[in-house]
Amino acid sequence: MKSINEIVEWSQGNPGALTFLMELMNPINDLASQIIFPVLDKLEKTRGTNLYVLWSDICERDIVKVAEVVTVCSNEMVEDACDRQDYSGRKIIDDYLKSLIKD
Repeated sequence: MKSINEIVEWSQGNPGALTFLMELMNPINDLASQIIFPVLDKLEKTRGTNLYVLWSDICERDIVKVAEVVTVCSNEMVEDACDRQDYSGRKIIDDYLKSLIKD
C-alpha cells in the first residue's frame, strides 16, 4: 500500500486525481479492495490530470469501469485516451470495448 505522500505525489497536485486515488484505496469500499492491486499496477505510470481524466471523463467516475479499461486496454491506449483531455479519449476506449463484444 502506498503512503499518503506517495499518493499526493502520484496525483501531481490534481485534486480530482487525488480524490480518485483515495476512493480507490478506501478499505471500506469492498469493490475497491477486490480490484485495487491490479488497477494500481496498471496505473503506475499514469499521473495527475491523466488519472482524473481516466476516472472522471472516460469512466464517468465508475471504479468498475476503470478496472475494466485498465485490464482490457493496453497502457498505450489508456495513456493516449487520457492525454486528449477533450472527451475524444472516451470514444476511443468505448469503441475499442464495443469491438471486443462484436468479436
